[in-house]
Amino acid sequence: MKSSFSSFQIFDSWRGLVQGVLEIGFSVFVLLIAIRWWDATPVHKGFLSGGMSVGLLLTPFLSSTLSNLKKTEVGISSYLMILTGASLLFAGFTSSLFLFVCSCMVAQVCLSQIPNMILKAYARNYSAEERGKKVSITLALSTVGGLIASYAFGSYLDLNNADYCWIFVWMSFSAFVAAWLLRKMDASIPIVKNNLPSFKKYGGFALLREDHIFVRVLAAWMLLGFGAIMTFPLRIEYLSRENQMNLSNRDIALVAVVAFFGAKIISTFFWGKLFDSMHFIKFRVLLNMFMGIAILIYFNSQSIIGILTGSVLAGIGMGGANLAWNLWVTKLAPSGREKDYMSIHMSFTGIRGFLAPFAGYWVESKVGFDGVSVISALMIAGSALLFLTCMTDRRFYI
Repeated sequence: MKSSFSSFQIFDSWRGLVQGVLEIGFSVFVLLIAIRWWDATPVHKGFLSGGMSVGLLLTPFLSSTLSNLKKTEVGISSYLMILTGASLLFAGFTSSLFLFVCSCMVAQVCLSQIPNMILKAYARNYSAEERGKKVSITLALSTVGGLIASYAFGSYLDLNNADYCWIFVWMSFSAFVAAWLLRKMDASIPIVKNNLPSFKKYGGFALLREDHIFVRVLAAWMLLGFGAIMTFPLRIEYLSRENQMNLSNRDIALVAVVAFFGAKIISTFFWGKLFDSMHFIKFRVLLNMFMGIAILIYFNSQSIIGILTGSVLAGIGMGGANLAWNLWVTKLAPSGREKDYMSIHMSFTGIRGFLAPFAGYWVESKVGFDGVSVISALMIAGSALLFLTCMTDRRFYI
């Protein structure tokens, strides 16, 4: 903990880079392969799209089981990564669409548990004064890894003789490398084995009765997340529809990938330093402002400059939002109970992550893209007000 750049952080940074391959693979290419190679039905595509959300929803229950293992949280994460890699390898070579979907969902459920498992290691091995700065490096490298994989996978699949199995081979290989790095992280620090009372006895949904500020913050996150997530699938729709922007594939890539992820990578380091020094509620409200303004500009612009501006602002906001999502419970949870708090936070994230995109399409069909942007911005503003009601809780003070 004393060194400015420990072996734990070195291994974690590399893990972020290779894990970015998995994240972009699941968010883009698994669904693309299901559509173009498997001719998947809407039901199959729905399960593939919602796999990570299902995993988040199951986090409290899986955490209950995993907490009984006589392993550290980082050690458990390495086994989850091995299972992720094995599931991906199976998905790449199965001849059954049903088994393809099931194995991809198993991999997504396993991968979605990693933030909760590794949070306690962050809390124990990074001091509060440096936690945001150090974790921001891992998150930024994850985005870099995703960008590199996105270009490589997309270019390969454009080839006439492309075989999608190789995409799963590379994703599986990335998972196994991440598992090895997690084992090295586990060996690099003297983390005490999990001797806390069991999840069923000491944590979980009982927290919703015990900690009223936690419930209020969760409600604010729910309002914020629902308002933001319902616009996510509509961003590409707005750029590609003939009666809207109708941009070329190159311009869509410029707006949705280069501008957004470029701004996200660069801003992550700034947000990491700010997270360590700023009151969390003020930090979160500032992020809300970026996100709300970005959505309004993006969906109400008729020029490439306007949507680029909205995309850059959204990327800046997302750079801090990812950091806040991963670390905020370390500001609130008592020492040793971070995983219990995080598991509930992730479960509610799964609920909104699964439902919000459907709500976004329904709202857009009624009020259009500009209407969705206004409703989304109002929900984000409402969540900021709800966050502000938690301002005085002493646990949020540095």
